[in-house]
Amino acid sequence: MNVYLNVLTAIFMIVLTLPTFAGDTQSASKKVIQEHLEIESYDGPQTCITCHEEEAHDALNSVHMQWSGPTPNLTNTNGESIGKSDAGINTFCTYATSSKGACFGCHIRADGNSGHAPEVGDVDCLMCHNDTYQRKFEVDEANPVTVENILGITRDYYFGKQDPTTGDYTIVPDYTKMPAGITMVDIAQNVHMPTRKSCLRCHAAAGGGDWTKRGDMGWSSVEPSVYEDVHMSSFEGGANLTCTSCHKGDKHKIGGRGIDLRADEAEAPQCVDCHEQQPHEDKELNRHATGQLACQTCHISEFAKGGATEMSRDWLSPHWNPAFCAGQGGFVGHEIKQSNVKPEYRFFDGTSYVYNLGETIEPNSDGTYTMAKANGSIFDGASKIVPIKNHLSNMALHDETQQIIAPEIMQMFMIGDFDVAVRKGMENMGLTGDYSMINVNAEMLITHGVGPKNTALNCNECHDMSGETPDGSKQLPFTELGYHTWPEKVKNCTLCHEEKTSKSWQSMHEKHADDGDGIENIACTGCHTGEPTGLVMEPSVLCSDCHDYESPDGFDDEEHKKHIEKGTQCTECHQF
Repeated sequence: MNVYLNVLTAIFMIVLTLPTFAGDTQSASKKVIQEHLEIESYDGPQTCITCHEEEAHDALNSVHMQWSGPTPNLTNTNGESIGKSDAGINTFCTYATSSKGACFGCHIRADGNSGHAPEVGDVDCLMCHNDTYQRKFEVDEANPVTVENILGITRDYYFGKQDPTTGDYTIVPDYTKMPAGITMVDIAQNVHMPTRKSCLRCHAAAGGGDWTKRGDMGWSSVEPSVYEDVHMSSFEGGANLTCTSCHKGDKHKIGGRGIDLRADEAEAPQCVDCHEQQPHEDKELNRHATGQLACQTCHISEFAKGGATEMSRDWLSPHWNPAFCAGQGGFVGHEIKQSNVKPEYRFFDGTSYVYNLGETIEPNSDGTYTMAKANGSIFDGASKIVPIKNHLSNMALHDETQQIIAPEIMQMFMIGDFDVAVRKGMENMGLTGDYSMINVNAEMLITHGVGPKNTALNCNECHDMSGETPDGSKQLPFTELGYHTWPEKVKNCTLCHEEKTSKSWQSMHEKHADDGDGIENIACTGCHTGEPTGLVMEPSVLCSDCHDYESPDGFDDEEHKKHIEKGTQCTECHQF
């Protein structure tokens, strides 16, 4: 579940205007609860907590509330609690806590993201349990912030009012965004389980706009077409699932973590929770499904199907957006957005590297820096090929410490000068000296947006049946993924036996591959590897491990074939 959300359209005031939809396809989640009809007044979150104290404490200790959580699947941490509230920084709007309220629009915390630890009374239950509910920060009209921007224009900006002692924001209902005549008692009396609209209140516009951040969900995901998302579509052929159908919550802890996310507080949903391990009638397809392909690889051939998603952001190219900052206007980095994007692909073993503030970062061989990267490799026994969105941006790197600097991003929004934001960020981090601008990227898992089965990739869309499909000519980059690494002798079959030229690549591959019914059942690494460099031990010792007092003398091609037919794998005898 993506809890690292930057909803910039709600800067200064939490003004989350939900689209109007003709029908409610999730009415089962909105059954009237008789006990709630007895509520006669609404006194903020305490109204809910009076009867639901245990649930409120559960929510308090969730990632959605804390903006931080355990990181057991990050390889650059020791599992400690990290998140957006402290060390979290990303390639979109960078550092949430310096947004001066811009990123708090989606936070279920009722007092904004104040400096003190959240308390149970800060849990705004209605953010997830009533789709009609809208709220906003009370604006501090008496204390504008005056700036001169890069255009030489002096402007006043108004932020949310904060308590001078606690730093708490004051949140009030926004009746202008709710049906006329509605009261907070009406809202409290009609709470419901989360619907798609409830979750997409925040997740749809993450990164600053519809479909911007993740690339596999947006406002249209509330009522998507079957092509856009067969799981969430309520139209004929769709499953009409809600988000919590897969992302099941236990004590308000939600499972599901992408490559670029830090916290992992619950078990992630898996396709096999609903589908069989071998879901296809065709055994060759099942070999792919149970092998190294994630289901999404074949069933999500493109993303951003319901709207354009941001593929890159350049902070050194400021663009004025008059609708930004809740209508006050603001500068954002130049965005390049695309629709119907073909994914890139990575091996993913479920763990990842995600950069955290204060860490040093190493450059890639091409001089770029990866801030979120999938861990995994071909034939490691744990990884599968997954589709990803590769988001590009630029950031400031402190020359002396090689740490990425968290800019005070509101300075950029108001002034339009990224250097001002970076210098202020260095000051906040206690850093001095110089910095360099670097190109960064983040790998993001694409897992929503499965289409109908007739839109799944077929064999010819990935393979040209030569065994050496060139990268860029078909859907998957096989050379880049490591499949075209093999000894020259594999191509003419002389690595193991005499030369064979009559069989096609496809028939040869099916004969050797372990599909449950194969003749040879050779593991992938038997061919997709370097040439053997020797035996794992002395021949006499090696043979006696399996054969009592048997001499290796006379071991020929026929004996070799017998071992293979018995299921002996290359690595049991050979070093590579």
